[in-house]
Amino acid sequence: MRLSYTTLDVFTSTRYAGNPVAVVRVPSGTSLTQTQKQAIAAEFNLSEIVFLHLPAEGTTSTERKIDIFTHQAEVPFAGHPTIGTSHYLLETTSQDVKTVITKAGKIAIEKDPQTGEVKAEIPFDFHIHGKTFESPLNGTQNPVASIVNGMSFIYVVLPDLEALAKAKENLNENTYDPSALDEGWRNGLVGTMYLVPQGTDEFGRKKYRTRMFGSREDSGTGSASSGLACWLAGQEDKSLGKGPFKYAFTQGVEMGRKNEIGVEVTRGENGEGIQEVVLSGTATTVMEGTLEV
Repeated sequence: MRLSYTTLDVFTSTRYAGNPVAVVRVPSGTSLTQTQKQAIAAEFNLSEIVFLHLPAEGTTSTERKIDIFTHQAEVPFAGHPTIGTSHYLLETTSQDVKTVITKAGKIAIEKDPQTGEVKAEIPFDFHIHGKTFESPLNGTQNPVASIVNGMSFIYVVLPDLEALAKAKENLNENTYDPSALDEGWRNGLVGTMYLVPQGTDEFGRKKYRTRMFGSREDSGTGSASSGLACWLAGQEDKSLGKGPFKYAFTQGVEMGRKNEIGVEVTRGENGEGIQEVVLSGTATTVMEGTLEV
């Protein structure tokens, strides 16, 4: 069996920057086992790849189902694969698709005609855990939160870029050991995102420089950035109500693969809880090819 794929660099408009993702197209009626999918993901050896399930020939649908795999496991949701796949659907191939379906739920997607960015209204079940992790870089206990069940991140606020340059590790030593999380949430992976405030940009978005470590450093992590935006929005004064609260995260600089990630969070009534999370970014196609299964 031969399957076609496209690779894209995500959260950038410059090839060989950003965070790469492979979109593997699976024709209708074609069945792949979990073992086959995992083997393909390991072969690509990227932070994540996507299996895009195509509609049957002669049919039309505004929805596309996707499966997301790291090089070690399937995950219910991840940000840069979602933005990369959305760019492939809306821009690279100009398809009339309004929704991608992940294991975490349906995601409404659209292209912003002014900025050219893809926007994805991501599924979320934001939860802050009871466990905290100490970091020698800030000498304090740091929170861990999940954007969805199975995608969790420790958030470490640092004072400056000099401290950020010293970040080297995931505080959860085994990325795929979620046993420290709250009961009912012990699924998937736990990474560590380090962040430094950088003021406000010309669009009024609060800026941060970030780095994220799982089993290795990741150049651009939409899921961790989305969770971070939810956590930051929760720190905003309740008098600001629903918001929305807008954030611009720059990640991957130390790896030589700069990513620009936008997240907008709307809180619930009276500033309580999270009502909506919108992830945004650009992408650019890099490679086309076929693989043998």
